Formats: sequence, C-alpha cells, structure tokens
Amino acid sequence: MPYTAPKWARKIEERHLRFRPITSFEYGYWWIEWGGATDTIRDNEAIRFELLAIVTGVWDYIKNSGKYPQAANWAMDWVGMVPGKRESRRIEGDHILTQQDLMGLNGDFKDAVALGGWGLDEHPPGGFDDVEKRPFVSTKLPDVYNIPLRSLYSKDISNLMMAGRNASCSHVAFTSTRVMATCAVMGQAAGTAAALCTRDGITPRELYRDADRLAELQQTLLGDDQTIKNLKNEDTRDLARKAKVTASAVAEGSRPESVIDGWVRDAVGELAHRWAAPMSGGKPWIELFWADPQALRRVQITFDSGFHRELTLTSSDSHNSKIVRAPQPETVRDYALIARLEDGKEVELARVSGNHQRLCRHEFAPVRAKSVRLEVAATNGSDQARVYEVRCYG
Repeated sequence: MPYTAPKWARKIEERHLRFRPITSFEYGYWWIEWGGATDTIRDNEAIRFELLAIVTGVWDYIKNSGKYPQAANWAMDWVGMVPGKRESRRIEGDHILTQQDLMGLNGDFKDAVALGGWGLDEHPPGGFDDVEKRPFVSTKLPDVYNIPLRSLYSKDISNLMMAGRNASCSHVAFTSTRVMATCAVMGQAAGTAAALCTRDGITPRELYRDADRLAELQQTLLGDDQTIKNLKNEDTRDLARKAKVTASAVAEGSRPESVIDGWVRDAVGELAHRWAAPMSGGKPWIELFWADPQALRRVQITFDSGFHRELTLTSSDSHNSKIVRAPQPETVRDYALIARLEDGKEVELARVSGNHQRLCRHEFAPVRAKSVRLEVAATNGSDQARVYEVRCYG
C-alpha cells in the first residue's frame, strides 16, 4: 500500500517525535494537536488545514522514512475533517471550579450535582510545534470529585445554563472536567435543574439558594442513577427504605440490606453496596417486607452493569479486546417482580426477558402489598445475580 503525501503536508523528522512515540499504526495519535496559541473559534479553518498537514506528514513519515517497514501493508483510509476542541469558550458562573477543588483541598460543595474523576491532563498550547515539551502533563487526583450547580449556570445571564466544555472551570480544572463522561453527567445535572426551574418559575441561582429545592434536585438526580460523591438516597417517598429485606442466598461479602442502604456504586472488587447471590442454586430472589401493607404503583431496580470495565468508542484492537460490545455480563437479563397482597395472594407486577439496562422502572395498577419479591431467572453471563438498589413508590 504505497503512500505519496500531498505537497502541502508537513515534513516530519525524528526530532518532531522525540516525546511522541508511534506505538501503533491504528491508534494513539491524540498528540497531533495544533491551534492552542490561536483563536480556536475564529481561526477554525486555518487550524483544520494545519492539522491535516501534520496528519498527512506523520503518516508520510511512518510509510516512507524507512523506520517502520512493518507499515508496508497499512493504509490510511479516513481522516476527520472537523477539529476536535478540548477548549474554546468557557462561561463564568457563581463558582469557578479550580484545581484545588478537584484535589479536595477546599472541602465539598453543598450544591454538588455531578461527579468527575479524570486526572489533571494539561497539554501545551503549542501542541505539535512544542517538540521539546511532552505532549501532556498528567497529575493523578486523590479521589473522584463533585461538581457544583453554581458552575453550571451563568453569573451574569439569569436563565443561562451550561454543561460540558463551556462550564465554569479554571483552565487546570478544565483539563479534567472536559472528558466526555464528565460532560455527560454535567448535562444531566443541568437538564434536571432546568426542568425544576421551569416547573417552579425560578432562576438557577434561586434554586441554589433554596435548601429544600436544592435537596429535591440532588435526590431527583440520585433517583435517576446520577452518582454524587457523599450523597445517598434519602428520598422520603421511597417506601423501600422502611422495609425489611431477606434473600434466598447471599454471596460472600454482600448483604440483602445493601439494596436499601442508599448507595449504588462500589469500589472495584467490593460487594459492600450490592446484594449478590449465586445463580447455581436455581432462581435466586430478594424480598422486601413491610409490617403494614403499603400502597404501591412503581418499583425501580438498579442492577450491576460492570462499571469496573472499560466501555468506550475506539478503533484500537487492543482496547476493543477488553470491551464487551454487548449487554454486560453482570446485568440481570430475565426476572420477575411479584407482590404478596395483604390477603396473602401473590400478584405478578412485571416479567422481563432480554434486559440489558442498569436502571429499570416498572409501573402498574396500584396494589396494597405486604412484600415485593424480585426473582432472577438469568443474567447476561455472570454466575451471580447482582442488584444495587430497589426503590418502591406509591
């Protein structure tokens, strides 16, 4: 597969790649960066052309320098034409998230609404042209961190909210918050806050200042499976919180009561906040029981979805080999929800097959139930049934 570079391609030499090793022909060229010293909005087209010149120059070096004879049968068949921006506009909010915030040096936020955790990952503004500088400086954070609501609305425009790569962060804090998963949970927080503001006819700042509404926002987010560090389910409407929990079996390290302890994540390798039971015993079950019958119309279940495993979009074979591109094995696939009524009769509230979702909600005609039992018939591959949380609402 021969390659002839266009006339406008950069001429790449070994010195340009001193800190930019080529370890794979298919993946890892994130260090092809340029434009940080220009106006990344106004100069977008100039940046795009210069990036293409660098990309084609680097591929020319791989194919024709003689240093990579194993690239002889490789071809470049696609190049992105839209520059990906790590940073452009940022809007100042009532709080500017800083490096010290992310490192836990300033305490936590009472208005925490989202979670981040990517290490500080700073890239030189000169990008590829800074050949004597490493393409990034990484600083590991001591723990995950919270993002406050005040960083998701403008301090100057009363009804303007932002999330992702324009949120109110310092440059260094932004080197962590800019990653896509963190941008996504900021979006969920901002969207939920906007809905509450619209419902009550208030501004985001007024939402922040109202302790009850702020708590409602946080509990709503938790109920939608948003994780906020140091905050757990305290929803007063959740009837499961006052139930007693039993199970057919329990895996070592887990407890049936974990499904109502308010937490829906664990450290890798732990079962502190999950109920787990072996599938080898047939159909394991977990049951919530109340001394007095409860009027129920909705049950919400949070399953294990393999958060310890990488799941991302990539063209790298080595990365893809570690990704399950299918329902995650730990997630319960087939299950039934069964209520025992106050007269002792059992009623099936829901029966599901082929599930792959982590968060499942079931609404049904109101019943007065003494207990609700979740029976697991199959997982998507795991030899354990695993459940993080069960919520019940009237």
